[in-house]
Amino acid sequence: MKLYNILMDKSVFWREMDRSTEEHRMLAEEYYKTKLMPLIIDYFLEENFVQEECDAMVLTLGTSYEPLVLSISALRPKKVLILYTNKSFHLLDDVIEFTKLKPSQYIATDVDAENPLQLYQKIKKMYEKWERPKNIYVDFTGGTKSMAAGCAMAGSTIGAKLIYIGGNYLADLRKPEPGSEKLCYIDDPYMVFGDLERKQAVSLFNKMDYVSAYRLFKELEERIPGTKEYSTLKYISKAYNAWDSLDISGASENLSKCCEIIANEGKLERRFILNAHIEKLEKQLNAIKVLEKIHCSKEAIRDKSIIFNNIGYLIANLYHNAMRREKQEKYEMASLLLYRILEIVEQKRLWNYGVDTSDADFTKLCEDQKNLLESANKIIKKLKGFSEWKELDRKVSLIAGFIILAVVGDEIIKTKKPGKEADSINRLRSKVDARNNSIFAHGYEFIDRKKYMEFKKVVEEYMNLLCYLEGINKDEIFSICEFIKL
Repeated sequence: MKLYNILMDKSVFWREMDRSTEEHRMLAEEYYKTKLMPLIIDYFLEENFVQEECDAMVLTLGTSYEPLVLSISALRPKKVLILYTNKSFHLLDDVIEFTKLKPSQYIATDVDAENPLQLYQKIKKMYEKWERPKNIYVDFTGGTKSMAAGCAMAGSTIGAKLIYIGGNYLADLRKPEPGSEKLCYIDDPYMVFGDLERKQAVSLFNKMDYVSAYRLFKELEERIPGTKEYSTLKYISKAYNAWDSLDISGASENLSKCCEIIANEGKLERRFILNAHIEKLEKQLNAIKVLEKIHCSKEAIRDKSIIFNNIGYLIANLYHNAMRREKQEKYEMASLLLYRILEIVEQKRLWNYGVDTSDADFTKLCEDQKNLLESANKIIKKLKGFSEWKELDRKVSLIAGFIILAVVGDEIIKTKKPGKEADSINRLRSKVDARNNSIFAHGYEFIDRKKYMEFKKVVEEYMNLLCYLEGINKDEIFSICEFIKL
């Protein structure tokens, strides 16, 4: 209390000093520096005791030396970086004089006051030179707004504690009110600028870069406490990335966590993130559970009817994966996925006759194997570049499967004019050849957009016909498997 009273007495005297001439103004400035500043420092240290260690500190020097003196005195940093401009360089001696920093303790360097990027880079460079100290502070009280912005950005990037010296500013005297100075900590600027990072993450998500979106949402989750929003977005990004990579179990695990958070938080806040999508996301989770049963269970290996009874989800999953590759202009990969859909169409229709294309037992299809072979060869004679079969292969290829389906008159290949099935197969084969000759299949060519779109059109015809014949609600299932946009 005694120190405070002395400080106030001298403060009143200083404020009432004559400043009518330059000489008197200089006397007032000298009084502040020699009589008031030592008391201000002592009182500041009494009121702002800092116990934790400070390995390093970065400060911007503006038109006042006082904030730097106070923060350095309170935190007692082992290493100091002072960033000054041409206009503030003359104040550097005052900072060193009051803080008694040793030459080995500090580095002072000039910066462009209106170039926050340069300042940001200098801080990052020094941080690396200091070998990334753990307890580092950044004080951006002094300097221009651009300097403060660059300092805050750099501080956030290196995980520094951000501080400034607050107080009541006396505009007429251009000094803080003596005794009002205080050490202030601010939240991570992500609390303020997090919306910018969020927009970037959302943009990456909508561009189907789920890995990068996940990393940003995860970082935001760690940096901004008190909200489940970024946890939700993190999990859906990770789920979609897994689903997009055909990691069905990973997709199931992360989408489950996402839906759980939405369900819990949505009860408390109707406008909670993704609450408007919860119905679709829950349907997607159910679809993933079906896919998980198809792809990841031993039961499906033993009993393939589990697969073929849920063929709609399998096709929808592959189709939307192909459409995402198409948007990325990855036509070779999209073609592979569409080709797989064609195979599933053929495999499903033959399965209906009791034929498993991986190990075909044609007796379930036709008791007279010779007759089946002869009928198949009648069609093959009309196909371009196709040799007659000597026997029926138990491993049924795509075109071979459609030939057999044509023999039995299956609706998937039946034409309006009887006997024209070979024309349909020739058309199918010509489009399939583009895929077979691609670099990702058996050849060395690249599929351009034109060839891809022609192939896609053929696949969609067979896919749509299968859904019609099998009574699959294509619109509903395909809608469920289409990824949401943020």
